[in-house]
Amino acid sequence: MTEGKIVSLKYPVFGLDWQRDPDDVSFVAIAGGGGSAKSGIKNCVTLARLPHALDATIKPTLVPFHEIDTGDDLVSGVSIGTKGGLVALTMGNKTVIYRVRHGSKTTSTYVTEFQTDFAEDDSYQSVLRFSPDGTKLATGGEDGIVRVWQLTLPDDDSNDETFAKKFKATEIAKLDNGHSGCISGLSWHATSTKLLTCAKDGQCILWAVTDKKKKTWTKTGKLGLAGELALQKLDVKANRGKFIYRACHFHHDEIVTLQTPARGSSYLTKWAAADGGKLFLEVASVPIKDVIVCSMAINLRYIACGSSDGQLLLFTYDGLRLLKTISAHYLPSSHVSTFSSDPSAHDDDRIREYEDDMTVLSGSADYSLYLVSGFQPTRWVQLAIFLLVFLYLAFFAYLGEAWK
Repeated sequence: MTEGKIVSLKYPVFGLDWQRDPDDVSFVAIAGGGGSAKSGIKNCVTLARLPHALDATIKPTLVPFHEIDTGDDLVSGVSIGTKGGLVALTMGNKTVIYRVRHGSKTTSTYVTEFQTDFAEDDSYQSVLRFSPDGTKLATGGEDGIVRVWQLTLPDDDSNDETFAKKFKATEIAKLDNGHSGCISGLSWHATSTKLLTCAKDGQCILWAVTDKKKKTWTKTGKLGLAGELALQKLDVKANRGKFIYRACHFHHDEIVTLQTPARGSSYLTKWAAADGGKLFLEVASVPIKDVIVCSMAINLRYIACGSSDGQLLLFTYDGLRLLKTISAHYLPSSHVSTFSSDPSAHDDDRIREYEDDMTVLSGSADYSLYLVSGFQPTRWVQLAIFLLVFLYLAFFAYLGEAWK
């Protein structure tokens, strides 16, 4: 197990994603920069390994192996595809696609770019995510419209020039009959046929493919409006401003959401489908008192949340029980990413997979990352282990005396 802050970056972090390369070795993409002003801060995406220390006293390190330099364009989001070596970046109101080729020397090549948000004022893309099967890309932004893009992928052995010419991203769905505010989160179902979206209009909506031949996407369900949980009514005096959905995630066929007001407490909620998936019922909710959480990620057993005051909060999925609160950054946690709990087939990567399935990385505009991989025992657990060892040794010492 290991835990600690990584401060080797030279730019603010605004986006993170995780994937495995063709050799099944884990790597992360870290997006950020200083913007178009002459700040002297590079705009880029760093691809890096995170070798985990087996000794808890050794702090984690970052081992970069490639950098995508985006010039004057700030990168505020990143998603890594599962096919074609694709990396999608958010730059203003557009998606920019790069192709990354792993080998003895990793290379990256610009493929294409396309506008995804068309708001009249302050147009920008706020979220993007590849589908699990790597064939589609979902985007959302200030105009409140979620767009689904079908990807035409050339052969993997194509050279970079041929790949760029043959690659296509075709808009197959314009989901404009749901949200009226900036899209704040989206999540693909494992089947790549369902999409969950949430926005600053207080809505969280489920979309699904209803005609596979025509590739028709339809609104098929929705959650309750943000701010209507029973727990939130108990805190009405402490919370200020309109409630919004900050984030939403599928967890198999359940859903996890994060709601916050402008000031006050945040709320984690689990939902289960009802009425054939048209409605979702609240299963459990917990308040995160006096903390505004701005980012969330989940894996099989845990939920990780990053707050506006730089805290990293770790919860169990089953009971939404708070396990640990860490002062990770001195600026907001802009993005958190959990690593897959599926075991790696690569010998050099197996030591980085932990039995408790928790590896989470948090990034911040304070130029830092914070890594947690495995949980260190609490003082009470350490005391219990010490007592057990003491009793074990005392028992054998007693037996030794008895045999004399």
